[in-house]
Formats: sequence, C-alpha cells, structure tokens
Amino acid sequence: MNCPQTDSRSGRVVFVCQCLLNANAKVCGLAKYPGILPGLVESLAEQECGLIQLPCPELIHLGPKRWWQSRSQYDTPAYRGLCSQLALDASDLAGQYLSAGYSIAGVLGVEGSPSCGVEEVYDSPAWGGRPESVDLSGCRVKGTGLFVETLKEVFADKSQNIPFVGIPSDVKEMNRRLALLFGNTTS
Repeated sequence: MNCPQTDSRSGRVVFVCQCLLNANAKVCGLAKYPGILPGLVESLAEQECGLIQLPCPELIHLGPKRWWQSRSQYDTPAYRGLCSQLALDASDLAGQYLSAGYSIAGVLGVEGSPSCGVEEVYDSPAWGGRPESVDLSGCRVKGTGLFVETLKEVFADKSQNIPFVGIPSDVKEMNRRLALLFGNTTS
C-alpha cells in the first residue's frame, strides 16, 4: 500500500452489491430484512475490510417502484449497456485501489438476484406479460446475474483477479461463505 503507515487502515476492501447494505433498493415484496443484512457489516469489520457499495442497476434502470423481473426479462441491450457502464466504473475504482497497493478481498453478490446473483438467479419462461403473482418454487435456477456477469468480464479484461461470492439472506450460510472467502474455517 502506497499510503504511509501513519494511520490504522487495513489496505483491504470488498465490493458489496447495494441491496446487501440497503434492502430499500430491493424490488417491493422481496426484502427479507429491514435495512442492512444482519451481521454482514460486523463480519466484514472483523476481517478489517472497508466496504465499497456497488450501485444497483435495477434501481437505476427502473426505479424503486419497479415490478420484479426475471433475468431473461432484464436481458435487453439497454440494460446490458447500463451494466457495462457500471462495471467499467467499478473496475476503474478497483484499478485505483490495486495500483495504490490495496487488496480487494472480493465482490459480494446477492444469490437469487437476476442482476447480482453469483451462482443462482430467479428466471422462468412463465414470467412475462402483465405482472401477477408468480409461484417462485422452481424459479430459482443456477446462473449468474447480468451485472455480476458483466463485472466478471470487465475485471477479467483488465486482469483484475477478484473473487466473487454469492451471499444468501440466511445469516449462518452468509457467515460460512465469508469464512471461505477469507480462508477462515473457524467462523
């Protein structure tokens, strides 16, 4: 790290998808916690990580009063363009941190999200047309969200080797995945 060691900074940061730190960014009806995912900030503080909140492309694209959509519904040229711009911005910031000697512990995605899922997304050919209640059973499938997919591509293009971890809303599973990310098997 190129900063003189005259303060207490760790030199370690983690990128965090917005709705993990702000449930108000989630689509109405799907928030499972009131604000910040319980325990997330404390867990990252124990690892001495600074947090970089990524923007929510869904919120930027359709606003806070949007209907929920599947991955395939978001998969349009306009939305992919937005994800590309946001990913380039995140990569530029990552590059600044890396060139200054900081380490980036990872990117925390949101499992199930059509945009920020790392290993799972909500997608179904039954979603479409007039918004109505959808039976979510069977709609959570293996796959990567559009924003995370784009982030991975942009980071790879710039040789930024940053791990991605999907965070579920279950606190015990969140802690297990963070322990794996940080190489701590005791958590």
